[in-house]
Amino acid sequence: MEAVRTRDVSPQDAERLLALRQALFAETHFLLYGPGDYSVSVEEVTSQIERATQISTNRTLIAEERDKFVGVLNIIGSRVPRVRHSAHIALGVLRERWGSGVGTELMKEALRWAPTVGLSRLELFVMTTNTRAITLYERLGFKFEGLRRRAYIIDGVAHDDHLMGYVFDSGTRRLP
Repeated sequence: MEAVRTRDVSPQDAERLLALRQALFAETHFLLYGPGDYSVSVEEVTSQIERATQISTNRTLIAEERDKFVGVLNIIGSRVPRVRHSAHIALGVLRERWGSGVGTELMKEALRWAPTVGLSRLELFVMTTNTRAITLYERLGFKFEGLRRRAYIIDGVAHDDHLMGYVFDSGTRRLP
């Protein structure tokens, strides 16, 4: 199997990123959107990518193998002074690549990069039933910080999730 390469997404990737997102949302209920819920155009995705680069603590990483996108990690920062030291992350990996290290590589790059732009905290939500992802996050040093009861309603059934956080030892460093 060819090695997976991780890199930053670019506006030219919008069509393939949209296809990846739609595939991810169709194959698992662990993500925010369900099958058919995500209906945006390639132009809208292009615009999202371009707008995201305007905040230094935003980043979208993709994992690709033989020109096929197999995973994505969004790091969503803020310009708000009281929370700009923190970013929310969202990870998605195609089911066929679960357990292959794709998620680990994307997360490791996020953990390496975050302090270089002044982030001292990363946080995420993960459904309580997503044990595979929880194991990954714990292995990388994320800690449970809370339970969000009834965070999602999927097909009429309530699902809880965990808030997990990673706090860097560097403390609070001024952002550029």
